[in-house]
Amino acid sequence: MRLHFVLPQLEPMYGMEVAAALLMRSLLAHGVEVSATVVSGPVPASLQDLTIDTLGLGTRISRLVEAAPPLRRRLKELAPDVRIVASGLWGSVPVGAALAGSGRSYVAWEHSLLPERLRTDARVRTLARLTRIRGLRPRLVVAVSDGVARTVRQLAPGQPVTTIANPVPTRPFVAPRDVTHLDRVRLLTTSALRPGKNHSCALEALALLPGTYHLTLAGDGAERQVLHDKARSLGLSDRVTFLGWVSGVAELLAEADLLVHPSRAETFGFSLVEAAEAGLPVAALPVPTLDEMIPTFVPGILAADTSPPALADAILRLTGNERPGVEDFEKAWHARRATLDPAEVSRRWVVALS
Repeated sequence: MRLHFVLPQLEPMYGMEVAAALLMRSLLAHGVEVSATVVSGPVPASLQDLTIDTLGLGTRISRLVEAAPPLRRRLKELAPDVRIVASGLWGSVPVGAALAGSGRSYVAWEHSLLPERLRTDARVRTLARLTRIRGLRPRLVVAVSDGVARTVRQLAPGQPVTTIANPVPTRPFVAPRDVTHLDRVRLLTTSALRPGKNHSCALEALALLPGTYHLTLAGDGAERQVLHDKARSLGLSDRVTFLGWVSGVAELLAEADLLVHPSRAETFGFSLVEAAEAGLPVAALPVPTLDEMIPTFVPGILAADTSPPALADAILRLTGNERPGVEDFEKAWHARRATLDPAEVSRRWVVALS
């Protein structure tokens, strides 16, 4: 089998970009011939072992139109037996336009088409409508979660959809640890400070918790000053630490008592898996796709609803008598090995595309 991916970008290496690198490498290990074209930006040096070219376009929304002619030329170079996989709406729209009238189809690999994204992002709503046009529709959508698959089916009745989770390399089992210092309970978030990540909910939840609870935010983004101001207005300045961008979170996870993940919309949840691999439980909101990750793959608790009081209650339970134990972590570890192992994910891709 031969696959050619069309990726919107590979820098910065966030969730979708990490997933693309992991998937391409796992397919190669499975014996699939893999190549890719990146629409915007360069190819990171860490991916030089993969066969990837780039159109070098900018990141403005007009690239969706600008990409069609060069993509048409690039895709025409591919042998007839090469299957084309477009990543996300930002890849599907230009690929659909590039292939229009060619008699060639493509597969859409969808990560983040969720109700919250449709509600809050007009661009996503527009792109989702475009992919329903008959000439632009993929022959198959591979969704990374059941939540994404449900959204696709609701938007495009009759569209063939299958769910295949992202690959996650298997790590050695790490047993959970107890809260060691009850006089300073250490909470952690590890995501960009963007509106959809909903850090304000975490701050409001912290304000409802005892003064012994401290929150560290690892990440940077457009909401940094807004969140600084909110922490100050809530009287939390001495209980909140803003680290800014960090190159790795392993040491932070090893020192924390709980990962707090207040995101309203999540593509897959690599940061949750990182926490589980470090023996750290997670408190999150009951939203797609987090409701598929916790507690099946990641020990933790979903809040009763998406409010700060509900998140605060989940945090109290996870730092108290309802903290997951060794059996919970072992069960989740075995589930990750069975479903997220790169060899299994690659096998399912081959079956789906055969």
